[in-house]
Amino acid sequence: MRQKQGDFVRKGLLSFTIILVMLLSYSCMKDMPESTPEGLVWDPELALPLGVDSFGLNLDGGVDSILLELDSLTGLPEWIEQQVVVMEGYMDFDLSTINHNLDQINRMLLRVNVYNGFPNEVLTQAYFVDDHDQILDSMFSEGYLPVPAGTVVGAGESIIPAHERQDAIFDQQRLESLLDATRLNMQAILQNPKVDTSLIPYYPGYLIHVDMGGMLDVTVDYPYEEN
Repeated sequence: MRQKQGDFVRKGLLSFTIILVMLLSYSCMKDMPESTPEGLVWDPELALPLGVDSFGLNLDGGVDSILLELDSLTGLPEWIEQQVVVMEGYMDFDLSTINHNLDQINRMLLRVNVYNGFPNEVLTQAYFVDDHDQILDSMFSEGYLPVPAGTVVGAGESIIPAHERQDAIFDQQRLESLLDATRLNMQAILQNPKVDTSLIPYYPGYLIHVDMGGMLDVTVDYPYEEN
């Protein structure tokens, strides 16, 4: 009887979590974390997808329109002369409704898969922001995650993306700071881009693709009475 009650509560929490984050049908949590705190056991039943997004070197990717204009002398876009070019995308992220259940969540792991569709290395980071675009925390606490350059295919019209995966673990205290977050601002940075000029016409079509999943470590207490 106790086991059945435990299964019921666990399944109930899973259903609550699925409704909470408005799950997509695609998950990037195919494997267990590569490293976890000593003695910690993650329940794969509580693995869940959170969202996907793609962005690139264009206005939709937050790039200044001036940088996309062509220089009158060289005929090349202004962005290739920049020291840093920032591209960004947004993903909905709302944990506010778990406020009353936070004491049951010991840790949350977020797994981020980044696919670099540019023929340049990029530095990636993600920021949790509130309704006023104030940064509450960053995904990678140790700094930007470098992602190698993708492989050019043919004349450059397409790229075989390079892939990098990173896990970020948030303890209960750090989760509290995310309760006001409403979006995840994902950024990819080209630093001093060395560009093959023959590829420049294709750059507006290159993309950074991000998918993210989560896994919860929970403790559920419930009353038990022997029959």
